[in-house]
Amino acid sequence: MRNRLFVVVAFIIVMASPAYAAPSGEITKQEVDAALNARREASASLETMTARFEKAVSDETLTRERIVSLSRSVSKLEREIGTKRSQVEDLVIARYMSGGSLGTDRVFTARTFTDLPIQDQYLRLMNDRDHALLRGLESAEALHVEQQALLDQSLSMQRELVAEIGGLTGEILTTLEQADADYNAIAMAYEKQEEEKRRKAEEERKRVEEEARKAAEEAARQATSTTTTTEAATTTTGAVTTTTEAATTTTGAVTTTTLPSGPPPVITDGKACPVNAATSFSDSWGAPRSGGRSHKGVDMISVRNAPLVAIESGTVTRTSNSTLGGISIYLTGESGSRYYYAHLEALAPGISGGTSVSVGDLVGVTGSSGNSPDWLPHLHFQYAPPDSDWINPYPLVKALCG
Repeated sequence: MRNRLFVVVAFIIVMASPAYAAPSGEITKQEVDAALNARREASASLETMTARFEKAVSDETLTRERIVSLSRSVSKLEREIGTKRSQVEDLVIARYMSGGSLGTDRVFTARTFTDLPIQDQYLRLMNDRDHALLRGLESAEALHVEQQALLDQSLSMQRELVAEIGGLTGEILTTLEQADADYNAIAMAYEKQEEEKRRKAEEERKRVEEEARKAAEEAARQATSTTTTTEAATTTTGAVTTTTEAATTTTGAVTTTTLPSGPPPVITDGKACPVNAATSFSDSWGAPRSGGRSHKGVDMISVRNAPLVAIESGTVTRTSNSTLGGISIYLTGESGSRYYYAHLEALAPGISGGTSVSVGDLVGVTGSSGNSPDWLPHLHFQYAPPDSDWINPYPLVKALCG
């Protein structure tokens, strides 16, 4: 009787399970992969432009520092010239009072000492101290002219660099935004499609199990006329066990719906690109930065609020918010490698020091906090292998994100 009951239930399950056929218009995994490759190609096409952008930013930083230095120099020279001219005027007055007019009125209207046509006459009358005073004024005025010319040139160069940076930024961000839109549309549609298929499969599984349960109960009821009460109780217990298993599976399905929205991260050999979006970057390791610093990472440009994910499974050792790096994350991977994410717009909910993360988990979104320009949303990313100091992260992110 038990064998007969098993055959009845198995027959019902097989007959109730439909053969799968892909519906027309279904998005395939191959189409999603092709869209991902298109996004990567769009990002890669910007690398030369991004390198130009990085150079322009570096040049503008150095030019800005030079402007500050020249401005201070020019201001100091102007104060020095003012003092020396006052001393020369006093000297001319003294000579006039002792020796008569030598055209002293022209001293007070001349723009510089070298403008005076009677300079030689004054020099013949003056002693060594007077001579040094006038030569000092002449030298200060000449240096002022030179420094002012350099300042004007630097200001003009800065305006050109700022215009170039603005144009490149706009073009880069527009391309990345379009690449994201194209990929996200198909990736999210595919994810929704697969979730719907999982939902229907789960509903079908429950229906089949419910029919099997009812069939088993009916078979058990019919079998009561020829079996003992003990056998009936055993059959009923088995049916209850099947129902409990179905409830456990349902709980697991609900858990997957709580994952962050957006395209799933692409994981390769246990690692994910830290920017889960279209991103553009170049090898800027060692490039000059403000304050005499050099660049110790790679700047990964993306649209604002692009999702940032854990590059590998590990622990967030700490988070910070400083004037330099802005909102930042320090992550130590299970491999022992260390990673630094800077200039974030915000941290993901639940991310703080001591938080354990799995590869691809959302940790924050890109922004421009800290000393990053408001118009440049990007991730400053650093990488240190196990038991090592920071090294150039470009090869790593190129392999994962390129």
